[in-house]
Amino acid sequence: MKRDIGSTLATAAALAATLALPSPARAQSTAATPDTAVRTQDSAAAPAAATATPVETRYTLVQVTGRPLPVETEQELRCREEVTAGTLALRDDGRWRLETTKRETCGDRVETDLDDEDGTYRTEGSTLHFLDDDGRENTSDWSLGRDLDLDELKTGTTGEGGALSIRLADDKTVLVFHREGR
Repeated sequence: MKRDIGSTLATAAALAATLALPSPARAQSTAATPDTAVRTQDSAAAPAAATATPVETRYTLVQVTGRPLPVETEQELRCREEVTAGTLALRDDGRWRLETTKRETCGDRVETDLDDEDGTYRTEGSTLHFLDDDGRENTSDWSLGRDLDLDELKTGTTGEGGALSIRLADDKTVLVFHREGR
């Protein structure tokens, strides 16, 4: 019986040593068919790719053209829409995401809506150039009249104390954000 336990322990130790080997070595050391060897190598690489998440810097919207939130962005007959909160995330891989919370009031009815827009950006010194999700420069949609589309980001500049000012595509609206965690 001692011999069976000893050989079982030796087999378990050999298996543990094989599993502790780096992925390519483990793939080479197992007796496998070509398709399982590829699968072993691919599955070992998948977690490494999943852990390489971009670093994100978050900013809180504090002003729209000098006015503190909430700010009215749309008015039509008995209805009006106000932006009550906003968060801009800039990732180090050149992606941006703007989330805004809006309150729409029509007579006695009040609804809250969350908008989520994204795109890309590039940096030149302290200036940021924003593009839409298709990689094109944002343009103002003049067919909407006076309505403010806060997701039409055009250019931004970083300032002291974590401030970020972004001019919209209408070339007159400026959003001011403060960096979170400062």
